[in-house]
Amino acid sequence: MMDQDAIAHLLDILGNRNRRRILDLLRQKPCFVTEISDRLVINPKAVIEHLAIMQKEDVISFYQDEKRRKYYYLVQDFQLSVKMSVAEQPPQSRGAVEVSEDAEVPPLTDKILMIRRLLDSREKLIEHLEAVEKDIDEMMNDVIVSGRGVFQNSIESEILLALIYTPLTPIELADTVGHSIPEVTGSLRTLAAKGYVESEAGRYRIKGTQKTMVVPTPPALPMKL
Repeated sequence: MMDQDAIAHLLDILGNRNRRRILDLLRQKPCFVTEISDRLVINPKAVIEHLAIMQKEDVISFYQDEKRRKYYYLVQDFQLSVKMSVAEQPPQSRGAVEVSEDAEVPPLTDKILMIRRLLDSREKLIEHLEAVEKDIDEMMNDVIVSGRGVFQNSIESEILLALIYTPLTPIELADTVGHSIPEVTGSLRTLAAKGYVESEAGRYRIKGTQKTMVVPTPPALPMKL
């Protein structure tokens, strides 16, 4: 029987759609980072972050092959079921007195109502983020599919997708995409010559990303009075 803390951690893991997709994939067979990224169209760096979270909670683990490539697999499988039922309405107490509209407002009512409004705003933000996440997944898929006719090999598109989120060193990129450092540095030189990436202080980034980017404005939270 799981305790409340374990259940809370499990719900945190399952609360993310991409983590659920990764778990579904690992139920089929062990996979390495790039394979997960290609199959699910998720940025490799994001895949590593999701895997680290699940590994910390002992949901998954990994082993290395002869090329020292990490294969992640499911340590413990689980099924989550939620049972919902209508709560019985307690009988009205005989001594209950109907509260008049002029009755004094109970303490902390304003804060309780503010929490309710904040929760509503949070739901709207979640819906907005899910829509953005869907757009990101679709665009990454377009890059992978279209990249087959543009780039010399799959490593180049994998590197570009890994650099979308943050600048990385060649060593960090090699660990992220699961290829050797010589392969990564060679692809970086090719991408730099084509004008896709640039380097600064030993880190590579997508060319032009140092400029301010305009992103959609999420719904505003209610102001606290």
